[in-house]
Amino acid sequence: MKRLLVSLLLAAAAVSAQAQFVPPVPKGIVRDGSPHVPKRPIAFPSADEAWLRARSPHFVVISSASETRTRNIVTDLETLAEVLTQTSTRFQRATTPTTVFVFANRAESQPYFDLLLGRESSPATGVYVHHDAGGTMFIDTAQRRFTRTAIHELIHDLLRQGDAVPPLWIEEGMAEYFSTAHIEKDGVVAGFPISEHVALLQRMQLRPIEEMFATKSDSDAAASTYFYAESWAAVDWLMQQNADAFYAFLHDLELGIDTGVALEAHYGKSLDDLRRALRGSSRDGEMVRLRGSIGDPAVDVAPLDRASLLCELGMFLQHVEGAEKDAERHLRAALDENPRHARALAALGDFEAAIAADPIDADIHLRYAEFLMQRAIGPFAGIYEVAPGDLAPFRKARVLAERALALGGDEARARGAIGASYLVEDDFAPGIAPLERAVVLAPTRYDYAVHLYAMLLRGGQRAKADALYARVFERARDPQAVFAARNVRLRVESDRATALAKAGKLDEAATIVRQLASTIGDPSARRELEQQAASLAATAAVNRQIAMYNQAIVAANSGQKREARRIIDELLRIATDPNVLRDAKKLREEVR
Repeated sequence: MKRLLVSLLLAAAAVSAQAQFVPPVPKGIVRDGSPHVPKRPIAFPSADEAWLRARSPHFVVISSASETRTRNIVTDLETLAEVLTQTSTRFQRATTPTTVFVFANRAESQPYFDLLLGRESSPATGVYVHHDAGGTMFIDTAQRRFTRTAIHELIHDLLRQGDAVPPLWIEEGMAEYFSTAHIEKDGVVAGFPISEHVALLQRMQLRPIEEMFATKSDSDAAASTYFYAESWAAVDWLMQQNADAFYAFLHDLELGIDTGVALEAHYGKSLDDLRRALRGSSRDGEMVRLRGSIGDPAVDVAPLDRASLLCELGMFLQHVEGAEKDAERHLRAALDENPRHARALAALGDFEAAIAADPIDADIHLRYAEFLMQRAIGPFAGIYEVAPGDLAPFRKARVLAERALALGGDEARARGAIGASYLVEDDFAPGIAPLERAVVLAPTRYDYAVHLYAMLLRGGQRAKADALYARVFERARDPQAVFAARNVRLRVESDRATALAKAGKLDEAATIVRQLASTIGDPSARRELEQQAASLAATAAVNRQIAMYNQAIVAANSGQKREARRIIDELLRIATDPNVLRDAKKLREEVR
């Protein structure tokens, strides 16, 4: 009697689970979920205007302000960021330098504020956006208090580097609270009163505090002066009550805990206490002194040529859905100024010409490598599967990333690309070490962690895979990152179960599928896997019965009728398959 074959439906179950994955969109670019198409073409900066590029350890500032003003902005950003990151782990630096555009001419900055905030003639003096290439600030120094604006946007930058996004009221309140910070020799003093906020709250009718909690970034209320004043007053009061408790309170809010519950837990206060504080806000408490080591950040300032300025603006606009035409106009204009401008060529997709124009620009090599592996790098990494034709581009990407590393390029991006390039190889083990390093260097890059997790699982390194999952994904508050990791585990374990089933190891395959089912949240997908596990186990049981029957046949044919009867009698006690029972009974009659 031949063994039964099992129908392998595990791959179908994996695809079903993948259908739940919704790739994230670039953060912070659109306010209302729709593209922001400029009302009119964004004008190029004046051709006779001087621009500077200032580089510091964590910022690249592109400025039309004076060199003194530009240096002061960079120094303030670096110093405050240094102290804040020492104050709380909730403040995190970006893994790649944040770009800051500083405009001395309001007419030139206005189109960017209108584009990013989605309104005509926006009065904003600063804006921060977080996108797939990092963070970008726009600062208008034509207005007074531009330093406050720069620091306000810095707080958004430091808060947006992790996978948790604070409720808008507390994020804007923190940005306003720290925007008045004064830098001293041994630290920073924060919490100075903002007189216009105090005056506004005292003269206006208090709105329900629940409206502040519910305000979203895509609403008109989010841009109102009242919301900024109310948010600042709330954070200011919390800091006055107990600055040490503030970050634990913030953590609870980011976990979705009710504000009233968190307020009671960390402050012993109620929502009514907060309401009264907002009404009576006068800011007569003590300042908060943040201690931290303050160095003298290195700032390198150099003139910026017009082609590079247009290229930088064009590359930013490429991240704004709806501004694609303006992005291309700026990049083409950069090439009109300098036909061999390497980064403009790369931004327009002509990577070979870009490398020929500047063969030692590490960033261009990295951009080219990531372009070749674009389905495996970025937000879609969790659903990447090797496709026909991937081998050659991934190998080329590896060479480019290795070259970028040798040229001193971004180590996290280079090692991440090198490691991910091995996804297409039968021997993927060489990709593990570079990915491990990339995860250390860029802990918020979940694409690197997902690929490392997959390789560890595929290589049978379950202990290391489980440790990685616990360290990275169990703590992740980005649901897409968690889903991506679970999706990878489902796919890898499904492949392993399928291979075991094909090899006839059905019980082992059933155990894996049963374990997978216990990790699936979707009821229909879990039920499908449980049914497949039961089918595998049942088929394995029938195959064991068939094997016993075949043993009895061998014994009978060799004249060992007593042994044949013993095997058949045992088989008849456990057999469940009708065909096995029928044939076993017939054989038992023949060996009486």
